[in-house]
Amino acid sequence: MNILQKMKTYLTLFFITISFIHYSVAESLQNKPVKDTITWLILNDLEYKEAPHEVYGTVYLPEFSKGVKKLANKQVLIKGYLVPVDKTTWALSKNTYAACFFCGKAGPETVIGLTFKGDPGKLKMDANATVTGKFILNGKDVDDWMYSLTDVEIISIK
Repeated sequence: MNILQKMKTYLTLFFITISFIHYSVAESLQNKPVKDTITWLILNDLEYKEAPHEVYGTVYLPEFSKGVKKLANKQVLIKGYLVPVDKTTWALSKNTYAACFFCGKAGPETVIGLTFKGDPGKLKMDANATVTGKFILNGKDVDDWMYSLTDVEIISIK
């Protein structure tokens, strides 16, 4: 077999393999919900308005952009740092613990409250994680997360 025939054979095998992989991926995605990937830049697209509050006097409530609102109640994917809030509560942060919202170095739009689908196992502070879950917006209750994810599953963790 000369070199030209070998190249034709290899190219044919290559295209058959690519076609098979494409078909397999398409088949596996048909039964799974589509996930929108969100970024911290997208979540930063909001304004705040002053509002009276019975307990706190005046508070600042978020006014979400149309882009953020269209993600509400959808299955999303986002990457960030795991931050412990207490012994059982975790959040995903744009920044590591030393520069997160709780330390006063960032705004509430840089953190997402997490409610795991099952037991996530032992988690490590500041682990870089990619998670998926149902994206929930909160523009009224100042005692709860502005952004949260429910039914959270960890996709990858470092």
